[in-house]
Amino acid sequence: MAPEHQPLTILICGSGIAGPCLAFWLHKLIPTCHITVLERSPTPRHGGQAVDLRSFAVPIVSRMGLLDSVRDKTTTEEGLQFVYADGVTKSTFPASGNIEAQSVTSEFEILRSDLAKIFMDATQSLDRITYIFDEMVSSIEETTDRKVNVTFSNRLAPATYDLVVGADGMMSRTRRLIFGRGPNNDEYIRRLGQYSVLFTIPRTETDTKFAQWYNATRGRLVLLRPDGYGTTRAYVAVTDSNMSRFDEIDEAMRNGDRKAQEQWFEREFEGVGWQSERCMREMKKAEDYYLQQIAQVKMEKWSKGSVVLLGDAAYCPSPISGVGAGSAIIGAYVLAGEVSRSQHDIPNALEQYEKTLRPYVEKAQRLFPGAPQVANPQTEWGVWTFNKLTGIASSAIMKQVGGMIGRYLPAYGGTANSPFPDYEVAAT
Repeated sequence: MAPEHQPLTILICGSGIAGPCLAFWLHKLIPTCHITVLERSPTPRHGGQAVDLRSFAVPIVSRMGLLDSVRDKTTTEEGLQFVYADGVTKSTFPASGNIEAQSVTSEFEILRSDLAKIFMDATQSLDRITYIFDEMVSSIEETTDRKVNVTFSNRLAPATYDLVVGADGMMSRTRRLIFGRGPNNDEYIRRLGQYSVLFTIPRTETDTKFAQWYNATRGRLVLLRPDGYGTTRAYVAVTDSNMSRFDEIDEAMRNGDRKAQEQWFEREFEGVGWQSERCMREMKKAEDYYLQQIAQVKMEKWSKGSVVLLGDAAYCPSPISGVGAGSAIIGAYVLAGEVSRSQHDIPNALEQYEKTLRPYVEKAQRLFPGAPQVANPQTEWGVWTFNKLTGIASSAIMKQVGGMIGRYLPAYGGTANSPFPDYEVAAT
């Protein structure tokens, strides 16, 4: 008689997009498993920039029965406009209205926090899924029988799990505990030469249903976007291939010194024009202020024993890729599917997860040549040239640019011909 196996116990670190999505699929595909979702924040995190659903992520969310919930929470953004130096002239790229060939603005443009909440709401009341806030892992150690001993920083007692998943973002604590700080002490992060700050500002009559992108010299960008809540989301960024320009903001980030961070941006955006003064003024009042480095996570391996990384923790393609949220959703689906197929050999399941997902991730991390510098010029000539090119691209003959870009970037591709298996509920 074959030995009787106990239900899997699974710990997921991170309650953003990847973690709750993984919990959903694990619960669906392995109905007997017990899942704990850990979040270091005392409450669910709000705010964040707009993300979207494209290509193969769309049918996955549809299978979850949540596509209508996403539609109900979209930002109402109707497209993207590049605003020129006079603040009046614009080149316009409307949403395509076509799920199979989406433009720069997705048909499912949604705030990161809203998408995370949709996934959390779909899983929080399910049997055998437990959410725990204000807690984090302090140590992870594999046992001789391929289980994982975990200790915690706050109130939870030590526990043993069959599988531990790090879905805790680009600066993953789980990744550091298991893989260290990387061969070059760089946290496995490939810097792209852009730092941005995001925050919510009061809406004014100058704001429209279009996202508005304004470039100034020296790689400075102001991007304003509607959010569906009667306010406007500001994205203010500085781009430069000379990484020494960011030494001061790097130090302010490490120290958590918001005032020093704000002062750095104020100096950078002095005299920039258009809506920059408004943004600098409102930045200092914002309750949802968030500073980030635009970067990618590059790793040769995402798992070790019975511990695995998911989403930005493993393969962050960067916010400028257009496929960060989609990669997290697809990765969660594939990871849950492979674990369901190999419940009693977790290391093998994780190997299959990497083998299945990595070809897609390699494409997702393939940015447009020269990005982000090419879209954030340093000189007046560069800004003028970029504006001329966007004007040409927005002409009637180029309205299908999203479909053409889809041949190069997976974010803009269609939903058909998925390279991923059709996972079904596994026998236990």
